[in-house]
Amino acid sequence: MENKYLNQSNFFTRSVFNLKKEIHKDIVYLIQSKINFFGPTQDSITVSYDDYISMKKTKRNDTYSFSEFSNFVGEIKHVGGAFYNKINNRFISFNIVDNVQVDKENAETLIIDLAKFGKIFFFKEALLAYIKEITPQGKELKYSGHTQIEQNAVNLKGKRRKKFFEIISQFKNTGFCRIAFSELKMYLGYVEVIDKETQQPISADEQLRLIFLPEDRYEFKDTAPRYSIFERDFLLPAIKNINQDQSKDIKNLMISNKIKSGRRVTHLDFTFNALGAELTEDELTTLEHFVDFGLDESQVKYLLKRIGYKEMYGRYMHSVEKKVYDEGGTPKYYERESKKEISNMSGYLYTVLFPELAK
Repeated sequence: MENKYLNQSNFFTRSVFNLKKEIHKDIVYLIQSKINFFGPTQDSITVSYDDYISMKKTKRNDTYSFSEFSNFVGEIKHVGGAFYNKINNRFISFNIVDNVQVDKENAETLIIDLAKFGKIFFFKEALLAYIKEITPQGKELKYSGHTQIEQNAVNLKGKRRKKFFEIISQFKNTGFCRIAFSELKMYLGYVEVIDKETQQPISADEQLRLIFLPEDRYEFKDTAPRYSIFERDFLLPAIKNINQDQSKDIKNLMISNKIKSGRRVTHLDFTFNALGAELTEDELTTLEHFVDFGLDESQVKYLLKRIGYKEMYGRYMHSVEKKVYDEGGTPKYYERESKKEISNMSGYLYTVLFPELAK
């Protein structure tokens, strides 16, 4: 993959997305690997069959043919989902891909046209524009946040384990996640909501609504009704799989508490090593400095682990000059060599000073 991390809106992380096969999840990761979340919004993404083979660390003879791969990518057009938007308290249905076509100029390459929410979920620029659009007039704009997922997530076994890893990844800076048992099962696809009158499953957005607003006319078809079985068959193997790879940001993941109502488990607490807990005083100072310039906290922590705070400060001091023209005025920043003003410091840091972030 091209990116160390895959970034996505928290709207997408906490959504019900009805992927039928694990390869569909891998293809979504492949699309994300070709996207710069912090760059300008793109309408289309190009992925090749070789990209998929490289991502899966496999060989042509050991995996799907290009024709099969192309069909799987095309199937994602018809996969829908839903999320609960807390900004304006609405339940939103979505799809992420509008169209897929073979690139006539490049063999075994596909051009994927992103749908509206494909752009909102995978580009911060589009996400911020969407938040501005839906925020009631006069209310403060609140960034809904994004989740940074390590590219190694593609090696986890099963689409449900990958989704679980995404949910946990939302909290890797604090090392603590509390989630309702029913909500977790809904995200993982263990629960289907049936209309009692028609005996038919209801739509994905309606299913998500009923996590928060149960109604008597519906019944829950739960394929993992007993917590003990869910823990034995899914949670513990998933946690073991995640903990086996010590290169991940999430280490020592465990179930720390099971909250009950009577004998029934209602909520789960998960704990793991918080990324910020391992930082020294110098590293924490560096973190604050570069976050003030617009880098994401998780980006700075990645750089601290990859090149260290001394190298980060060294590059900054060698390449950037700060000037304040009026006492108490807003500082301006310039490239030392070219003397050109740096109008977008976060973009400069991302694309010029720390190219590791784009790898």
